[in-house]
Amino acid sequence: MLTLAATNAGAGNLDHFSSLQVVGLSEVKPRRLKDYADVISGFLAEFDRCFEEFNNLKPQFALFATPFDVDAESVSGEFQMEVLDLKCDKQKYTDMGVPDFYHFVQKKIIQN
Repeated sequence: MLTLAATNAGAGNLDHFSSLQVVGLSEVKPRRLKDYADVISGFLAEFDRCFEEFNNLKPQFALFATPFDVDAESVSGEFQMEVLDLKCDKQKYTDMGVPDFYHFVQKKIIQN
């Protein structure tokens, strides 16, 4: 959304700037629109910098968010067998539902 806003502001398109639409394009100086676009681009750069760590951790998040879709070779060695075991239990997951399945997994881990 911010990328679109920056692009539109730089091009003089006020579709996403309701306050500026009220004033009208004839009243807004093109240089000011460029300034708006630069400020929005600065926000984008700051967001990217702040959330860079999350991008680096995306593979670890995937392991917990979608464990059945994770490639076992893409996780650390200590989790590879667990991922494979979990994938073998996918039908049980489908049959049991989320809460019961995780209780099942806990019991299975305790037994091992």
